Amino acid sequence: MQILLINVLLWAAIGLQFPVLAQWRPNVPTELRSLDQIYAAAQLEQCNLTVSAGGDAKEEWAPVVAGFTQRFPKVGLNLTVDLSKYHAALIDRSFYANDEYIDVALLQTSQNFAQWKAQNRLMFYKPQNFSDINNDEKDFDGAYLPSLLFSFGSFYYDSSKLNQSELPTTYLDLLEPRWKGKLILTYPNDDDAINYLFSVITSKYGFDWLEALAQQDVQWVRGTATPSILMGEASQNSSSQRVLSFTTTGQYVKAPTIRSQAPVMEEYISWYQPMGIFSSTRCPESSKLFVSWFLSDEFQQPLSQTSNTVLDHLDLKSGFDIYASNSTQVGGLPRFMEDRAMVEWWRMQFELTLGTASGPDPNDLY
Repeated sequence: MQILLINVLLWAAIGLQFPVLAQWRPNVPTELRSLDQIYAAAQLEQCNLTVSAGGDAKEEWAPVVAGFTQRFPKVGLNLTVDLSKYHAALIDRSFYANDEYIDVALLQTSQNFAQWKAQNRLMFYKPQNFSDINNDEKDFDGAYLPSLLFSFGSFYYDSSKLNQSELPTTYLDLLEPRWKGKLILTYPNDDDAINYLFSVITSKYGFDWLEALAQQDVQWVRGTATPSILMGEASQNSSSQRVLSFTTTGQYVKAPTIRSQAPVMEEYISWYQPMGIFSSTRCPESSKLFVSWFLSDEFQQPLSQTSNTVLDHLDLKSGFDIYASNSTQVGGLPRFMEDRAMVEWWRMQFELTLGTASGPDPNDLY
């Protein structure tokens, strides 16, 4: 009995280290149907598509919901926004409870998609423009694909209270006395992307930088949407001095006075958020419709006006080439996320200085 138990544990350990040994990798053909043809097939399913989207503000994905329902009004869409780590945990729990109900996931936790593929839990699907999707970002079997480009590290500031010429040029400048009481930052021990950003900065300037930053009377918050939202609200309050952050993005900005500028001679972080269809989906055609639409010229072309997209021909036309940048490594965050021991090591280093992340869940507020 003891030998049997040891063998079971040994093979379990091998399975955890080398999950691809049991992986099924079918060579699925590229989709040939148009969006309208897939839409016609999706209508026959008569089901409500359930999508898990990673984010910390419901309004972040509101344009996607509006765009999909306007384009395909006869296909129901239930898109839930929550922190990616919570989505991933819930998806795994439902799997082990034999009660899977999520059709599509778009999450920051890129390591989960490799895990789910290895467990044969993802549908292999190649949308019509599969060959045009950036080779560095897509899974060549079609198990998961890039969706949108995200980034953190630029300085976002309230231009009604701070002139552009007054902005810091490096993260080291944030330690100057003039920034005390003016920063709103996301806890790096509560979000893996911000964890990675802080690991990059701390690796450059040392833990002395982190300890000194902690003495700058920073307003620490949960969620990357929170800093820009709070700065936008504070812009209407002349007495508030919270005017600067580097842990947020422009997609949450509503106040016209909130602007951004990239730091000089610093590395910021960027990554393509992966998406995939679960093989357990009860709405396969609706799921294919959502993914195909999301990765189509129809959806991606407007994005190409201001940044890189997932489609090579649009980037070639726009001239954006993030892979040629010396200021960011698109593959940096996914590699960081795969090494969970490293993620946890850095998280505890930041928690040692800043304490446990506290405050309301941003999805409950925004």
